[in-house]
Amino acid sequence: MEPYKHAFNKVGWFIPPYVAMGFLAKMATEINERNSDFNQENLEQFLELIYSPENLAAMVLERYPITPYIQDYKNIISESISAHFYGLNYAAVATLLPVVEGAGRKLAESRSVKVKGITSIFINLATDCKNDAITNKKGEVGEIVSMMDSFIEFAKHHLYIGSTEYVLKDKTNRHGILHGAYCDEDYGKPINFYKIIAAVDFLCFISAFEASISWFAPEPTFLSKQLSSYYVSCLRIKENGVSLYPIST
Repeated sequence: MEPYKHAFNKVGWFIPPYVAMGFLAKMATEINERNSDFNQENLEQFLELIYSPENLAAMVLERYPITPYIQDYKNIISESISAHFYGLNYAAVATLLPVVEGAGRKLAESRSVKVKGITSIFINLATDCKNDAITNKKGEVGEIVSMMDSFIEFAKHHLYIGSTEYVLKDKTNRHGILHGAYCDEDYGKPINFYKIIAAVDFLCFISAFEASISWFAPEPTFLSKQLSSYYVSCLRIKENGVSLYPIST
């Protein structure tokens, strides 16, 4: 999966869990073929298909509530996802960022991973899981190593880099968002949410190293299909031009 790592990292993303290899291959091919012409808007179009109402509804009901450390934030995650489908991406992202850090700290502690500073949580946690996979031959070792290295690059050079050093148009950067360095015009797009919910899913994957939980995406159920329908209705409200902001701008 090294070619995927290089392709995704250069556009400010990483190899995600719970996504079919065929889809990842299609993404990587288009990124490489278009090279500098592939922008954050193009990436957002791909991520919209991954983090669809159907897929997120299945995660909300079948994965987040049963995953150690992630389950502690299941209601927060659920509200963030609803906010996203209503078009409230500022609220969705600001809600999710503390979940990533809180769950990351708990996972690091559970694995006795030493951390110093926020960025080291994810670098050291991913490194520990990579070494665990190599030493104990967990899963497809080569794939896991590439995934962990890819997330390390994403954390170091995008999500947790200094806000003034973030070069991509989307501005999915923890420091800039939580410290108020970024304002309305800087972020608040679906891609910001997609990148952060992908980080939550990555922590789910890490939790499954020790928990008896599948590394594959959950299958849709009757209840998740109902929840998906609710998300679709939220999207329709947004698409019909109903203003969610009380003050005209």
